[in-house]
Amino acid sequence: MRSRTFALGAVGAAMSGLAVSAPALADPVADFYKNNAITVILPIGPGGTYDFYGRLGAAIMEKHLPGKPKVITQLMTGAGGAKASNYMASVAPKNGTFLVSLHASAPQNQVLGVTGIRYDLGKFLMVGQFLPLNSSLTVWKATSPAHTIQDAMQKEVILGSTGKGSYQYQLPALLNVMTGTKFKIVLGYKSVSEENLAMEQGEIHGRGGTTVSWAITQPAWVKEDKIAHLVQVGTKRARGFENVPLATELVKTEADRQALNLVSGGALMGRSLASTPGVPADRAKALRAAFDKGIRDPEILAKAKEWKLDVDPASGEELQKVVAGILSTPPAVVEKVKQLLDIKKK
Repeated sequence: MRSRTFALGAVGAAMSGLAVSAPALADPVADFYKNNAITVILPIGPGGTYDFYGRLGAAIMEKHLPGKPKVITQLMTGAGGAKASNYMASVAPKNGTFLVSLHASAPQNQVLGVTGIRYDLGKFLMVGQFLPLNSSLTVWKATSPAHTIQDAMQKEVILGSTGKGSYQYQLPALLNVMTGTKFKIVLGYKSVSEENLAMEQGEIHGRGGTTVSWAITQPAWVKEDKIAHLVQVGTKRARGFENVPLATELVKTEADRQALNLVSGGALMGRSLASTPGVPADRAKALRAAFDKGIRDPEILAKAKEWKLDVDPASGEELQKVVAGILSTPPAVVEKVKQLLDIKKK
């Protein structure tokens, strides 16, 4: 019995030795990304927060995704960010090699049936959120006849917008109906850089922008007190913008507040990273894990600080729930907003 036990033990030891000396099992995710580059789509022109956060996402993936893939960024502007989302839905490979710095208005534009929307965001993979983000309507003091929202109820204020799919159009259009503001909206700008130049040249009085973006993209304007913030959207007043009213504070009915909350859905979306529908489960898990690890990496956070980017992250799973919530907005609220914005049925 002893000899048999010894023999079995010897066999076990031999097998154990073989296991130790055998090559490590291949990692199919690492193998895939080692041989395939990643593209991060930027939906709004250079110089804004979509650009900066998109590039931060690229840095995260390049460092933390298995296989250490090469990551490039690609501008794809148009239709207030809808062109990029449409591309992700219908053209981009569904294999986890394409990411998008997702436009914050993407879910509400789908709900509202904005012309040209050809994506279902509920099928996209939410990779992670850099931070939720309030937005403001902001004017150039030297030329704008209004420096407060009350002024804008008395005098015409000309605002630039990248398209009807952007809150830059939707928020002032709703405020005109609900509060009597006199915003005139000029469409067709391709980037915030174009809008900034138009503000300086007196072509427009102002534009919509995230509350954090002004200090990032135009620190001199902030330091020299050249701009005034009329109103903001979000769940609460942003830090440093405590004296700027929320749009929901300006209306009197619950129906109007719900309508503004739908248009303000971008504040909940903030700046985030998404991939296409149909990403294989193992790669989807790897993308989310890379984001979760990277957004806490001291080297990545140092880069964010260098670029003056705030970070208050949420996981892809959490962001997926935010998207689902916006997509399930009650039909009565959706119809009210569509009527006020004169959005025709597709």
